[in-house]
Amino acid sequence: MSLLQTENTLAGLRLATTEDADRLVPFINRTFAPDNYFKSTERTNPSQVAEYLRKGFFLLLEDAGGLFGLVYTELRENSRGYIGMIATDPDRQRGGIGTHLLQIGEEFCRNRGSCVIEISVVNLRPDLVAWYQRNGYQIVGEAALRPPRISYPSLPLHPHGKSLAPTSNAGAENSN
Repeated sequence: MSLLQTENTLAGLRLATTEDADRLVPFINRTFAPDNYFKSTERTNPSQVAEYLRKGFFLLLEDAGGLFGLVYTELRENSRGYIGMIATDPDRQRGGIGTHLLQIGEEFCRNRGSCVIEISVVNLRPDLVAWYQRNGYQIVGEAALRPPRISYPSLPLHPHGKSLAPTSNAGAENSN
């Protein structure tokens, strides 16, 4: 089964559209609220989400209860993909949905020609850095996250990367 199909037949995965922007902003801000202690603003706003939708894709997981997870993906130059903003409804965290969303984002990028995935992780969450490393990502540098989005002068931002292996059925799909 493709990761773009969820195991739960009542849940569905779809690409967000501009009509979803008004739902995405409060969902993202509520999801990231516990990690927002180092910022002077909420995680995102309507203009930022609109910009994300122009540059990339939000993949949404929904069921009868509504939106419960999303991942942002972006296709970049030189066969690189970017994954960010993995968000799971706070009431449903710790059940593997975040890992599933990471895999969905990787598959989405891989299927569109990405050979490498890039992410950025603020170094205030060692558990998050460790989670990405358990999922095959390695620190590939350091940058600074600067104001105005945060209240500190700068925070270490660790770019991570992961090489993607081609899917085992990629050649089979092209032979038909």
